[in-house]
Amino acid sequence: MTSHADLDIETVLEAIESLDDGIAIYDENDIPILTNASTRRRFASIYADVARGLSYRESTEEAVRRAMPADTPDSEIKKHTDFFVDCYHHGKTYITQTDDHRMVQVTFRPMSRGLKAAISVDVTDLNRRKQELQRAKRAAEAASASKSAFLANMSHEIRTPLNGVMGMAQVLEGTQLDAVQREFLSTIIESGKTLMALLNDVLDLSKIEAGKFDIVPADTDIAHLMRRIYRLWRPRAEEKGLELSLALDTELPEWLALDSVRVQQCVSNLISNAIKFTTTGRIEAYVSSRAQANGVHLIQVRVRDTGPGMDEETLSRLFKPFAQADETISRKHGGTGLGLSITRRLAEMMGGSATVESEPGRGSTFTVSFRAAPAKANSPRSATNAPGEPTDLRSDLKASQLRVLLVDDHPINRQVVSLFLRPFQMHIVEAVNGLEALAALEREHFDIVLLDMHMPVMDGPTTVARIRDSGQPWAGMPVVALTADAMSGDRERYLAMGMTGYLSKPVAERELLAEISKVRSGDFDLGLARAG
Repeated sequence: MTSHADLDIETVLEAIESLDDGIAIYDENDIPILTNASTRRRFASIYADVARGLSYRESTEEAVRRAMPADTPDSEIKKHTDFFVDCYHHGKTYITQTDDHRMVQVTFRPMSRGLKAAISVDVTDLNRRKQELQRAKRAAEAASASKSAFLANMSHEIRTPLNGVMGMAQVLEGTQLDAVQREFLSTIIESGKTLMALLNDVLDLSKIEAGKFDIVPADTDIAHLMRRIYRLWRPRAEEKGLELSLALDTELPEWLALDSVRVQQCVSNLISNAIKFTTTGRIEAYVSSRAQANGVHLIQVRVRDTGPGMDEETLSRLFKPFAQADETISRKHGGTGLGLSITRRLAEMMGGSATVESEPGRGSTFTVSFRAAPAKANSPRSATNAPGEPTDLRSDLKASQLRVLLVDDHPINRQVVSLFLRPFQMHIVEAVNGLEALAALEREHFDIVLLDMHMPVMDGPTTVARIRDSGQPWAGMPVVALTADAMSGDRERYLAMGMTGYLSKPVAERELLAEISKVRSGDFDLGLARAG
């Protein structure tokens, strides 16, 4: 290795001269005493000005003047000159264009004896790549926004006719039917539910990919939640002759803060898949807990089946969107292949994961885990443990003989809701847009408004704003949004507009009755709702 003493000045200068980066050294009078070829090429005009006697500031000012339009005011020239001179004196960095039309980053550094060093690095290609990445990012964001808008529109357009199909099927279910007719009706309802599940899966995946999917923890009796999921799926397992069992770890906390809707979605996906692909035997669900720091618990739900099992190649693509276990599976069992992909992503959003262990002929074990924080209050009034529809809800609504203003431009939607409500002695007045609704409110008394969001003439948001700002006695009356908008944030957005309730289409009779009862009992605070 050559020592420093062996390096002569000529060797050092030769090395500096050969560098792609520009190097210049200025003396205490701001006169350049050393420049290499890159610097002289990049700033040829400035060094020409220095050679004919101009000071550093004067040569900088001339360079600024050449770079600016001819009609640039002197004040603007001075402002830019001051900036460059300040960088020189205080050791700052800036990016500028050179005489050979390259973009360079210039950095000044103080040296001993009052000297200053200037180093210029060509960043033209780096800037170009940065701009390309920014353009690509904007294009990707625009494509994502377009996809979200497309899916929102498609969801709306599909939910509207599906509301008619499912609604009329529910009404028909309450009529006198023979066994064959009831079987046909059951097929219609099940097909509608399958279509609804498919639509929800596609929307969920889209919302997750767009980063618009929120996890909303609430105090939950986790054992109660798991037993409820078990009761939901046990009849389906028994229909196939399968034994479904549920076991809970004795260390499982009673109350935890978690998103019960998303936990139910994940666990139901695993149990549903196990039932779908298992022909004989049993399915076992086991729920365990492991304490973490700060009172947090890692909850694991393991679902083991006696199905056909899977090989390594199948396991490698199982959690990918639209993947199925084999090429014929969608024809044999149905489904989009989105359930497991959504389950894994939801689990990761809740601080856990989703995994699988399987061998051909030996069944499969799926495990979903998530983190749950300590509950804020161990109250039986928690959302998850809240009672369902009260047994006297129907009689209470019938006794109330409510006057309902139903506002929707689609006749089938109005017919469905009317058929749901008329058995409860409700007086229903229909309107097809917001203007008709406001006229009806001026004309007669109502107890509640059921309001569609997308209507001609005057839409739902404008209508509820007119109601709230009317100054009339009915300004604070309950208004429930009945809408095909079901994307993430739609509920919160409509509540912030002044709605007191929200239901997405297709509307189920039970959900509609429960929502009417809820908003009339004052469970929704209008002031809080409007504040968002």
